[in-house]
Amino acid sequence: MSAPQPSPSYDELVARVAELTGLLEKALGRVAELEARLKQSSSNSSRPPSSDGLAKPSPKSLRPRSGQGPGRPKGQDGVTLERFADPDVVRHVPAVCGGCGDSLADADEVDMTWRQVVDVPPVTPQVTEHQMITLACRCGHHTTAAAPPEAVAPVSYGPRLAGIGVYLLHGQFLSVSRTAAALKDLFGAPVAAGTVAGWVKRTALGIIDTVLPVIAGRIITAPVAGFDETGMRVAGRLAWLHSASTATDVLLAVHPKRGTKAMDAIGVLPKFTGVGVHDAWAPYDTYTNMIHALCGAHALRELIYVTDTATGPVAEHAEQAATALRRLNRLIADAAERTPDPEKLAFYQHVLHSAVVLGVQATAARASKLERKYHALFVRLRDRRDDYLRFVSDPAVPFDNNSSERTIRMPKLRTKVSGSMRTTTGAEHFAAIRSYIATATRQGIDTLDALIQATTGNPWIPTPA
Repeated sequence: MSAPQPSPSYDELVARVAELTGLLEKALGRVAELEARLKQSSSNSSRPPSSDGLAKPSPKSLRPRSGQGPGRPKGQDGVTLERFADPDVVRHVPAVCGGCGDSLADADEVDMTWRQVVDVPPVTPQVTEHQMITLACRCGHHTTAAAPPEAVAPVSYGPRLAGIGVYLLHGQFLSVSRTAAALKDLFGAPVAAGTVAGWVKRTALGIIDTVLPVIAGRIITAPVAGFDETGMRVAGRLAWLHSASTATDVLLAVHPKRGTKAMDAIGVLPKFTGVGVHDAWAPYDTYTNMIHALCGAHALRELIYVTDTATGPVAEHAEQAATALRRLNRLIADAAERTPDPEKLAFYQHVLHSAVVLGVQATAARASKLERKYHALFVRLRDRRDDYLRFVSDPAVPFDNNSSERTIRMPKLRTKVSGSMRTTTGAEHFAAIRSYIATATRQGIDTLDALIQATTGNPWIPTPA
């Protein structure tokens, strides 16, 4: 029988309690961190909506309520399909009377009602044979007429079909094989998948050579531009799609890196001297030649995350800051072309500043990983106040960077619909064509017309800066 163990001393018990208390606090902090991570969603962080899975949270708008109900506001003109002026006419004449059943062959016409049906006629390929005539001169020399640019082979597809193919592939995100199948089903044109790939290559190379340098130059000289980036799978590896855009121009570029190495290679940010709207990702701050404007929507999502995961004064300060930021955005948006109320602007700026300062104080201990995250947010909102409120002092600066985010949303959709890019070259061609399409759309150019023109090797080019 073993000897009984001596009872621990008081000091040993105190030390053991202190040790267990420390472990418990560490475990509780870890639990709180994991619970906060579970509460992350696209509505309170920079995670994409696709990461929410099937259990999507209820949508939360970052804007304050306008006070208006859903639907068209009262007094606003509606939109309906108007009657066409010169339709094909088919007359429907009754043969017998609906009352007595007598013939109406000699009856007088007393009224007419009409209904128009807008439809597309059956489409069949239109084949044009270009015959290049050779004539013999009296001198003995034979001269043959030149073939038109679209007739590049004995039998070839024209630019309209090629433009539609590129549009279906990179405008509507069908795969190459589905694009070929759609062209056959819609137009009766048995196009091979390799032919579609050839159209894309020819179109993209012309855009890369002649259009993208002009777009880049226009963005570089713009007074305000937005910048963003997102990951995408290319050749089985992670790459990055970078976006630079204005109200009239969009430039997308693919690079294996995310940071300044990629931004320098793309060449816009190193030369840009206007106001750059972006999120708070640190590499953007290395470009000191531009004026920085931080995205208010990103700040709101971060503040919502604090209110979703924190308690007590910290959550209250975050809610107050988010409310003040929303009110400032609403004041500027409602003012439109007139000057916003300076007293209200000053009041909500003061409310925002007070909430941020109190938030810094409430999280100063930084006792846990979550509290350190909250503290960093409040400090950034305090120290970069001018960058976050640039939209208040400069009416040309937007509240958020949503315009830039929209430019990369469509490429993300393409990845979801048809999978990742198999080659780097294919990704570069895709980025070039999407830049071309988005820029043409923002400048009022019809997308399909622009693509048809581009497939000929002579793409539409915006006015150089």
